Amino acid sequence: MAQALVDGSAHEALGLSVTWASPDYLDEQQCLASMERVFDVCASCRRCLSLCSTFPALFDLIDESDDSELRSVPKSRYLNLADQCHLCDQCHVGHCPYSAPHPQQINFPATMLRAKAVKFAKGSVSYTNAFERHHPFSHLAGIPVVTALANTIVDSSAVRKLMERMTGVDAQAWLPKLAKRTFLAQASSLIMANPSQAAVVADHGQVPRQVAIFAGCYVNLYEPEIGRDLIQVLQHNDIECVVANLESCCGHAKLNAGDLSGFADLARSNIPPLLALAQRGYAIVSPSPVCSRVFTHHLPTLFPDDAEIQQVKEAFWAPTEYLIALHGESALRTDFSNPLGKVNYHEPFLGGAHLGIARHTETLLGLVPHTEVNVVKGSPGFGCHWGNQREDFPGAIKLGQRVFRQMAEQAPDYLSTDCQLTGRQIAWGIEILDLVQTSDKKPELVHPLTLLRVAYGL
Repeated sequence: MAQALVDGSAHEALGLSVTWASPDYLDEQQCLASMERVFDVCASCRRCLSLCSTFPALFDLIDESDDSELRSVPKSRYLNLADQCHLCDQCHVGHCPYSAPHPQQINFPATMLRAKAVKFAKGSVSYTNAFERHHPFSHLAGIPVVTALANTIVDSSAVRKLMERMTGVDAQAWLPKLAKRTFLAQASSLIMANPSQAAVVADHGQVPRQVAIFAGCYVNLYEPEIGRDLIQVLQHNDIECVVANLESCCGHAKLNAGDLSGFADLARSNIPPLLALAQRGYAIVSPSPVCSRVFTHHLPTLFPDDAEIQQVKEAFWAPTEYLIALHGESALRTDFSNPLGKVNYHEPFLGGAHLGIARHTETLLGLVPHTEVNVVKGSPGFGCHWGNQREDFPGAIKLGQRVFRQMAEQAPDYLSTDCQLTGRQIAWGIEILDLVQTSDKKPELVHPLTLLRVAYGL
Protein backbone atom coordinates (compact mmCIF):
# COMPACT_ATOMS: atom_id res chain seq x y z
CA MET A 1 0.00 0.00 0.00
CA ALA A 2 1.38 3.41 -0.89
CA GLN A 3 1.47 5.53 2.23
CA ALA A 4 2.22 8.90 0.66
CA LEU A 5 2.41 12.08 2.66
CA VAL A 6 3.48 15.27 0.93
CA ASP A 7 6.08 16.94 3.11
CA GLY A 8 6.61 20.31 1.47
CA SER A 9 10.15 19.35 0.41
CA ALA A 10 11.96 19.45 -2.91
CA HIS A 11 10.40 16.05 -3.64
CA GLU A 12 7.03 17.76 -3.67
CA ALA A 13 8.23 20.48 -6.02
CA LEU A 14 9.41 17.76 -8.40
CA GLY A 15 5.98 16.14 -8.35
CA LEU A 16 7.22 13.19 -6.27
CA SER A 17 6.15 12.04 -2.82
CA VAL A 18 7.79 11.07 0.43
CA THR A 19 6.47 7.98 2.16
CA TRP A 20 5.88 8.69 5.83
CA ALA A 21 6.68 5.09 6.76
CA SER A 22 10.05 5.10 4.98
CA PRO A 23 13.42 5.80 6.67
CA ASP A 24 13.92 8.80 4.38
CA TYR A 25 10.95 10.55 5.93
CA LEU A 26 12.67 10.49 9.33
CA ASP A 27 16.11 11.39 7.99
CA GLU A 28 17.01 14.53 9.95
CA GLN A 29 19.25 16.08 7.31
CA GLN A 30 16.64 15.66 4.58
CA CYS A 31 14.03 17.11 6.91
CA LEU A 32 16.22 20.13 7.69
CA ALA A 33 16.83 20.69 3.98
CA SER A 34 13.07 20.61 3.43
CA MET A 35 12.52 23.09 6.27
CA GLU A 36 15.20 25.43 4.92
CA ARG A 37 13.51 25.53 1.51
CA VAL A 38 10.12 26.30 3.04
CA PHE A 39 11.45 28.81 5.59
CA ASP A 40 13.30 30.71 2.84
CA VAL A 41 10.02 31.27 1.01
CA CYS A 42 8.16 32.17 4.22
CA ALA A 43 10.87 34.67 5.20
CA SER A 44 10.37 36.59 1.96
CA CYS A 45 6.58 36.62 2.29
CA ARG A 46 5.63 36.88 6.00
CA ARG A 47 1.93 36.87 5.20
CA CYS A 48 1.28 34.40 8.04
CA LEU A 49 2.92 36.53 10.76
CA SER A 50 -0.27 36.98 12.78
CA LEU A 51 -1.71 33.48 12.39
CA CYS A 52 0.04 31.67 15.22
CA SER A 53 3.20 31.72 17.31
CA THR A 54 5.18 29.57 14.87
CA PHE A 55 5.77 32.35 12.37
CA PRO A 56 6.84 35.08 14.82
CA ALA A 57 9.25 32.54 16.34
CA LEU A 58 10.68 31.75 12.88
CA PHE A 59 10.98 35.39 11.85
CA ASP A 60 12.58 36.32 15.19
CA LEU A 61 15.24 33.69 14.61
CA ILE A 62 15.97 35.22 11.22
CA ASP A 63 15.83 38.88 12.28
CA GLU A 64 18.04 38.29 15.32
CA SER A 65 20.69 36.36 13.38
CA ASP A 66 24.04 37.92 12.47
CA ASP A 67 22.95 39.28 9.10
CA SER A 68 19.15 38.93 9.44
CA GLU A 69 19.18 36.15 6.86
CA LEU A 70 17.96 32.58 7.14
CA ARG A 71 21.41 31.30 6.20
CA SER A 72 22.74 32.64 9.51
CA VAL A 73 20.24 30.68 11.61
CA PRO A 74 21.73 27.41 12.90
CA LYS A 75 19.77 24.48 11.53
CA SER A 76 19.82 23.04 15.03
CA ARG A 77 17.16 25.66 15.85
CA TYR A 78 14.76 24.52 13.13
CA LEU A 79 13.18 21.44 14.69
CA ASN A 80 12.04 23.20 17.87
CA LEU A 81 9.83 25.49 15.79
CA ALA A 82 7.56 22.49 15.22
CA ASP A 83 6.58 22.63 18.90
CA GLN A 84 4.68 25.84 18.20
CA CYS A 85 2.57 24.32 15.41
CA HIS A 86 -0.58 22.35 16.19
CA LEU A 87 -1.42 21.43 12.60
CA CYS A 88 -4.53 23.57 12.16
CA ASP A 89 -3.56 24.06 8.46
CA GLN A 90 -4.84 27.65 8.53
CA CYS A 91 -1.61 28.92 6.96
CA HIS A 92 -1.84 26.41 4.11
CA VAL A 93 -5.47 26.10 3.07
CA GLY A 94 -6.66 29.14 1.15
CA HIS A 95 -4.01 31.42 2.64
CA CYS A 96 -0.53 30.59 1.35
CA PRO A 97 0.13 32.09 -2.11
CA TYR A 98 2.94 29.55 -2.62
CA SER A 99 0.91 26.40 -2.06
CA ALA A 100 0.00 24.17 -5.01
CA PRO A 101 -0.51 24.84 -7.87
CA HIS A 102 2.31 27.38 -7.37
CA PRO A 103 5.62 25.87 -8.55
CA GLN A 104 7.06 26.16 -5.02
CA GLN A 105 4.24 23.99 -3.65
CA ILE A 106 4.77 25.10 -0.05
CA ASN A 107 2.96 23.03 2.56
CA PHE A 108 4.04 24.45 5.91
CA PRO A 109 1.92 22.18 8.18
CA ALA A 110 3.22 19.06 6.40
CA THR A 111 6.76 20.32 6.88
CA MET A 112 6.08 20.85 10.58
CA LEU A 113 4.54 17.39 10.87
CA ARG A 114 7.69 15.86 9.40
CA ALA A 115 9.80 17.83 11.89
CA LYS A 116 7.59 16.60 14.73
CA ALA A 117 8.06 13.03 13.51
CA VAL A 118 11.84 13.46 13.38
CA LYS A 119 11.86 14.85 16.92
CA PHE A 120 9.70 12.00 18.16
CA ALA A 121 11.95 9.41 16.49
CA LYS A 122 14.96 11.02 18.20
CA GLY A 123 13.26 10.68 21.58
CA SER A 124 13.01 14.46 21.96
CA VAL A 125 9.23 14.36 22.49
CA SER A 126 7.33 12.41 25.11
CA TYR A 127 3.70 11.70 24.30
CA THR A 128 1.10 12.59 26.89
CA ASN A 129 -2.61 12.12 26.28
CA ALA A 130 -4.00 15.58 25.49
CA PHE A 131 -6.74 15.32 28.09
CA GLU A 132 -4.39 14.03 30.78
CA ARG A 133 -2.39 17.18 30.13
CA HIS A 134 -5.57 19.18 30.69
CA HIS A 135 -6.75 17.16 33.67
CA PRO A 136 -4.67 14.65 35.67
CA PHE A 137 -7.81 12.77 36.73
CA SER A 138 -9.45 12.37 33.31
CA HIS A 139 -9.56 8.60 33.78
CA LEU A 140 -11.96 9.13 36.71
CA ALA A 141 -14.69 10.79 34.62
CA GLY A 142 -18.05 9.13 35.06
CA ILE A 143 -17.61 8.10 38.70
CA PRO A 144 -19.98 10.56 40.44
CA VAL A 145 -18.56 10.83 43.98
CA VAL A 146 -14.93 10.58 42.88
CA THR A 147 -15.52 13.06 40.05
CA ALA A 148 -16.99 15.65 42.40
CA LEU A 149 -14.01 15.27 44.72
CA ALA A 150 -11.50 15.53 41.85
CA ASN A 151 -13.21 18.67 40.49
CA THR A 152 -13.07 20.24 43.96
CA ILE A 153 -9.43 19.33 44.48
CA VAL A 154 -8.21 20.88 41.23
CA ASP A 155 -9.98 24.14 42.08
CA SER A 156 -7.37 24.67 44.78
CA SER A 157 -4.61 27.12 43.81
CA ALA A 158 -2.07 25.01 45.70
CA VAL A 159 -3.07 21.90 43.77
CA ARG A 160 -2.95 23.81 40.47
CA LYS A 161 0.62 24.90 41.21
CA LEU A 162 1.54 21.29 41.95
CA MET A 163 -0.17 20.20 38.73
CA GLU A 164 1.79 22.82 36.84
CA ARG A 165 5.04 21.26 38.00
CA MET A 166 3.80 17.72 37.24
CA THR A 167 1.95 18.20 33.95
CA GLY A 168 3.13 21.52 32.55
CA VAL A 169 -0.42 22.94 32.49
CA ASP A 170 -0.20 26.57 33.63
CA ALA A 171 -1.80 27.17 37.02
CA GLN A 172 -3.81 30.07 35.55
CA ALA A 173 -5.06 28.20 32.49
CA TRP A 174 -8.64 27.01 32.13
CA LEU A 175 -9.20 23.43 33.27
CA PRO A 176 -12.25 21.37 32.23
CA LYS A 177 -14.58 19.78 34.78
CA LEU A 178 -14.96 16.02 34.72
CA ALA A 179 -18.44 14.77 33.85
CA LYS A 180 -20.27 12.92 36.61
CA ARG A 181 -21.56 10.56 33.93
CA THR A 182 -19.90 10.13 30.55
CA PHE A 183 -21.80 10.57 27.32
CA LEU A 184 -21.31 6.94 26.34
CA ALA A 185 -22.73 5.81 29.70
CA GLN A 186 -25.84 7.90 29.01
CA ALA A 187 -26.21 6.91 25.37
CA SER A 188 -28.54 3.94 25.75
CA SER A 189 -30.99 5.84 27.93
CA LEU A 190 -30.84 8.87 25.66
CA ILE A 191 -31.76 7.14 22.43
CA MET A 192 -32.76 3.60 23.44
CA ALA A 193 -31.10 2.13 20.38
CA ASN A 194 -28.19 -0.10 19.45
CA PRO A 195 -26.24 0.00 16.16
CA SER A 196 -26.68 -3.73 15.78
CA GLN A 197 -30.45 -3.52 16.21
CA ALA A 198 -31.33 -0.30 14.41
CA ALA A 199 -33.31 -0.71 11.23
CA VAL A 200 -31.92 0.79 8.05
CA VAL A 201 -33.95 3.80 6.97
CA ALA A 202 -34.23 4.54 3.27
CA ASP A 203 -32.55 7.75 2.15
CA HIS A 204 -34.65 10.69 1.05
CA GLY A 205 -32.72 12.71 -1.46
CA GLN A 206 -28.96 12.74 -0.94
CA VAL A 207 -28.89 13.07 2.86
CA PRO A 208 -29.14 9.91 5.00
CA ARG A 209 -31.97 9.99 7.52
CA GLN A 210 -30.01 8.06 10.10
CA VAL A 211 -27.03 9.34 12.06
CA ALA A 212 -24.28 7.65 14.06
CA ILE A 213 -22.74 10.00 16.62
CA PHE A 214 -18.98 9.82 17.20
CA ALA A 215 -18.70 11.79 20.44
CA GLY A 216 -14.93 12.11 20.81
CA CYS A 217 -13.04 12.32 24.10
CA TYR A 218 -13.96 15.89 25.05
CA VAL A 219 -17.73 15.48 24.78
CA ASN A 220 -17.58 12.01 26.33
CA LEU A 221 -15.48 12.94 29.37
CA TYR A 222 -16.20 16.62 30.00
CA GLU A 223 -19.33 17.97 28.35
CA PRO A 224 -21.75 15.12 27.56
CA GLU A 225 -24.51 17.74 27.44
CA ILE A 226 -23.35 18.64 23.92
CA GLY A 227 -23.94 15.07 22.76
CA ARG A 228 -27.31 15.03 24.51
CA ASP A 229 -28.31 18.25 22.75
CA LEU A 230 -27.27 16.80 19.39
CA ILE A 231 -29.51 13.79 20.01
CA GLN A 232 -32.45 16.00 20.95
CA VAL A 233 -32.05 18.18 17.87
CA LEU A 234 -31.80 15.14 15.59
CA GLN A 235 -34.80 13.41 17.15
CA HIS A 236 -36.81 16.62 16.89
CA ASN A 237 -36.16 16.42 13.16
CA ASP A 238 -37.27 12.76 13.00
CA ILE A 239 -33.73 11.49 12.43
CA GLU A 240 -32.89 8.05 13.76
CA CYS A 241 -29.66 8.27 15.75
CA VAL A 242 -27.32 5.79 17.37
CA VAL A 243 -24.01 6.21 19.13
CA ALA A 244 -20.85 4.88 17.52
CA ASN A 245 -18.54 2.97 19.80
CA LEU A 246 -15.53 5.04 20.88
CA GLU A 247 -12.94 2.30 20.50
CA SER A 248 -10.17 4.74 21.37
CA CYS A 249 -9.23 8.40 21.19
CA CYS A 250 -9.05 9.72 17.62
CA GLY A 251 -5.29 10.02 18.18
CA HIS A 252 -4.82 13.71 17.39
CA ALA A 253 -2.55 14.19 20.41
CA LYS A 254 -0.21 11.48 19.10
CA LEU A 255 -0.23 13.11 15.67
CA ASN A 256 0.64 16.46 17.22
CA ALA A 257 3.52 14.80 19.08
CA GLY A 258 4.90 13.37 15.84
CA ASP A 259 4.11 9.74 16.68
CA LEU A 260 2.67 8.94 13.26
CA SER A 261 2.67 5.17 13.70
CA GLY A 262 1.04 5.47 17.11
CA PHE A 263 -1.52 7.90 15.70
CA ALA A 264 -2.31 5.60 12.78
CA ASP A 265 -2.78 2.57 15.05
CA LEU A 266 -5.01 4.49 17.47
CA ALA A 267 -7.15 6.19 14.84
CA ARG A 268 -7.49 3.04 12.72
CA SER A 269 -8.87 1.09 15.68
CA ASN A 270 -12.04 3.14 15.23
CA ILE A 271 -12.41 2.28 11.56
CA PRO A 272 -14.13 -1.17 11.77
CA PRO A 273 -17.21 -0.01 13.78
CA LEU A 274 -17.42 3.25 11.83
CA LEU A 275 -17.14 1.37 8.53
CA ALA A 276 -19.95 -0.98 9.56
CA LEU A 277 -22.18 2.02 10.21
CA ALA A 278 -21.18 3.74 6.96
CA GLN A 279 -21.94 0.58 4.99
CA ARG A 280 -25.40 0.45 6.54
CA GLY A 281 -26.14 3.94 5.29
CA TYR A 282 -25.49 5.99 8.41
CA ALA A 283 -24.12 9.50 8.28
CA ILE A 284 -21.34 9.71 10.89
CA VAL A 285 -21.58 12.98 12.78
CA SER A 286 -19.06 14.23 15.34
CA PRO A 287 -19.52 17.34 17.50
CA SER A 288 -15.72 17.59 17.62
CA PRO A 289 -14.06 19.41 14.67
CA VAL A 290 -10.76 17.84 15.72
CA CYS A 291 -12.13 14.30 15.46
CA SER A 292 -13.81 15.12 12.16
CA ARG A 293 -10.51 16.45 10.81
CA VAL A 294 -8.71 13.25 11.81
CA PHE A 295 -11.13 11.02 9.86
CA THR A 296 -11.69 13.33 6.91
CA HIS A 297 -8.11 14.51 6.37
CA HIS A 298 -5.23 13.21 8.49
CA LEU A 299 -5.94 9.49 8.41
CA PRO A 300 -7.03 9.42 4.73
CA THR A 301 -3.86 11.36 3.86
CA LEU A 302 -1.67 8.78 5.57
CA PHE A 303 -3.54 5.92 3.88
CA PRO A 304 -4.79 7.23 0.51
CA ASP A 305 -5.23 3.72 -0.91
CA ASP A 306 -7.14 2.25 2.02
CA ALA A 307 -10.68 1.89 0.68
CA GLU A 308 -12.20 1.39 4.14
CA ILE A 309 -10.69 4.59 5.52
CA GLN A 310 -11.81 6.49 2.44
CA GLN A 311 -15.35 5.12 2.83
CA VAL A 312 -15.48 6.28 6.45
CA LYS A 313 -14.21 9.69 5.31
CA GLU A 314 -17.08 10.02 2.85
CA ALA A 315 -19.61 9.19 5.58
CA PHE A 316 -18.40 11.90 8.00
CA TRP A 317 -20.36 15.12 8.53
CA ALA A 318 -20.04 18.06 10.87
CA PRO A 319 -23.33 18.48 12.81
CA THR A 320 -24.30 21.84 11.32
CA GLU A 321 -23.20 20.69 7.86
CA TYR A 322 -25.59 17.75 8.18
CA LEU A 323 -28.47 19.88 9.45
CA ILE A 324 -28.03 22.47 6.69
CA ALA A 325 -28.01 19.63 4.14
CA LEU A 326 -31.35 18.52 5.59
CA HIS A 327 -32.59 22.08 5.25
CA GLY A 328 -31.54 22.00 1.59
CA GLU A 329 -33.93 19.09 1.11
CA SER A 330 -36.71 20.90 3.04
CA ALA A 331 -36.40 18.29 5.78
CA LEU A 332 -35.25 20.51 8.66
CA ARG A 333 -37.91 21.71 11.04
CA THR A 334 -37.82 25.48 11.55
CA ASP A 335 -40.40 25.64 14.33
CA PHE A 336 -38.08 27.68 16.52
CA SER A 337 -39.90 29.08 19.53
CA ASN A 338 -37.11 30.99 21.29
CA PRO A 339 -35.01 33.80 19.78
CA LEU A 340 -31.31 33.74 20.62
CA GLY A 341 -30.61 37.46 20.47
CA LYS A 342 -27.03 38.40 19.66
CA VAL A 343 -24.55 35.55 19.19
CA ASN A 344 -20.83 36.23 18.78
CA TYR A 345 -19.54 33.14 16.99
CA HIS A 346 -15.85 32.23 16.56
CA GLU A 347 -14.92 30.39 13.40
CA PRO A 348 -13.02 27.23 14.40
CA PHE A 349 -9.83 26.43 12.53
CA LEU A 350 -8.69 23.07 13.86
CA GLY A 351 -10.78 21.19 11.35
CA GLY A 352 -13.50 23.79 11.11
CA ALA A 353 -12.17 25.92 8.28
CA HIS A 354 -11.63 22.88 6.11
CA LEU A 355 -15.05 21.40 6.71
CA GLY A 356 -16.87 24.67 6.11
CA ILE A 357 -18.32 24.45 9.61
CA ALA A 358 -18.48 28.19 10.20
CA ARG A 359 -20.53 28.82 7.06
CA HIS A 360 -22.99 26.07 7.97
CA THR A 361 -23.29 27.14 11.60
CA GLU A 362 -23.82 30.80 10.73
CA THR A 363 -26.54 29.86 8.22
CA LEU A 364 -28.23 27.47 10.62
CA LEU A 365 -28.35 29.85 13.59
CA GLY A 366 -29.52 32.56 11.19
CA LEU A 367 -32.69 30.56 10.60
CA VAL A 368 -33.78 31.31 14.18
CA PRO A 369 -36.03 34.42 14.22
CA HIS A 370 -34.75 37.53 15.99
CA THR A 371 -31.21 36.17 16.10
CA GLU A 372 -28.08 38.07 15.03
CA VAL A 373 -24.93 36.05 14.38
CA ASN A 374 -21.63 37.94 14.34
CA VAL A 375 -18.79 35.80 12.98
CA VAL A 376 -15.37 36.47 14.53
CA LYS A 377 -12.34 35.24 12.63
CA GLY A 378 -8.94 35.09 14.17
CA SER A 379 -5.85 33.13 15.00
CA PRO A 380 -6.33 29.65 16.43
CA GLY A 381 -2.88 29.84 17.98
CA PHE A 382 -4.12 30.42 21.51
CA GLY A 383 -6.09 27.18 21.56
CA CYS A 384 -5.62 23.46 22.12
CA HIS A 385 -3.30 22.02 24.72
CA TRP A 386 -0.47 24.23 23.45
CA GLY A 387 -2.12 27.37 24.81
CA ASN A 388 -2.47 25.85 28.28
CA GLN A 389 1.18 24.96 28.78
CA ARG A 390 3.25 26.86 31.33
CA GLU A 391 5.83 28.06 28.81
CA ASP A 392 3.22 29.06 26.24
CA PHE A 393 0.22 30.31 28.23
CA PRO A 394 1.31 34.00 28.46
CA GLY A 395 2.01 34.06 24.73
CA ALA A 396 -1.31 32.37 23.98
CA ILE A 397 -3.23 34.97 25.96
CA LYS A 398 -1.37 37.73 24.10
CA LEU A 399 -1.99 36.06 20.73
CA GLY A 400 -5.68 35.63 21.45
CA GLN A 401 -6.38 39.15 22.71
CA ARG A 402 -7.88 40.39 19.45
CA VAL A 403 -10.27 37.43 19.30
CA PHE A 404 -11.15 37.79 23.00
CA ARG A 405 -11.96 41.47 22.54
CA GLN A 406 -14.04 40.94 19.40
CA MET A 407 -15.97 38.12 21.04
CA ALA A 408 -16.77 40.34 24.03
CA GLU A 409 -17.80 43.36 21.93
CA GLN A 410 -21.39 44.63 21.49
CA ALA A 411 -22.69 42.95 24.65
CA PRO A 412 -23.64 39.60 23.09
CA ASP A 413 -26.16 37.29 24.71
CA TYR A 414 -24.06 34.26 23.83
CA LEU A 415 -20.52 33.31 22.89
CA SER A 416 -20.33 30.24 20.69
CA THR A 417 -18.00 28.13 18.57
CA ASP A 418 -18.12 24.58 17.27
CA CYS A 419 -14.85 23.69 19.00
CA GLN A 420 -15.95 23.87 22.62
CA LEU A 421 -12.41 23.58 23.97
CA THR A 422 -11.43 26.73 22.06
CA GLY A 423 -14.67 28.35 23.23
CA ARG A 424 -13.78 27.68 26.85
CA GLN A 425 -10.37 29.24 26.32
CA ILE A 426 -11.98 32.29 24.72
CA ALA A 427 -14.37 32.71 27.64
CA TRP A 428 -11.44 32.26 30.03
CA GLY A 429 -9.38 34.86 28.17
CA ILE A 430 -12.27 37.34 28.35
CA GLU A 431 -12.48 36.76 32.09
CA ILE A 432 -8.73 37.02 32.70
CA LEU A 433 -8.51 40.26 30.73
CA ASP A 434 -11.72 41.57 32.33
CA LEU A 435 -13.17 42.55 28.95
CA VAL A 436 -16.85 42.62 29.93
CA GLN A 437 -18.01 46.06 31.02
CA THR A 438 -19.61 46.15 34.45
CA SER A 439 -22.75 47.62 32.90
CA ASP A 440 -23.08 44.67 30.53
CA LYS A 441 -24.31 41.25 31.47
CA LYS A 442 -21.73 38.49 31.21
CA PRO A 443 -22.27 36.56 27.95
CA GLU A 444 -22.74 32.83 28.31
CA LEU A 445 -20.61 30.37 26.37
CA VAL A 446 -22.98 27.94 24.66
CA HIS A 447 -22.23 25.36 21.95
CA PRO A 448 -24.16 25.87 18.67
CA LEU A 449 -25.99 22.55 19.19
CA THR A 450 -27.15 23.74 22.60
CA LEU A 451 -28.28 27.02 21.05
CA LEU A 452 -30.38 25.03 18.57
CA ARG A 453 -31.96 23.00 21.36
CA VAL A 454 -32.79 26.21 23.21
CA ALA A 455 -34.20 27.76 20.04
CA TYR A 456 -36.41 24.71 19.49
CA GLY A 457 -37.63 24.97 23.08
CA LEU A 458 -36.53 21.40 23.86
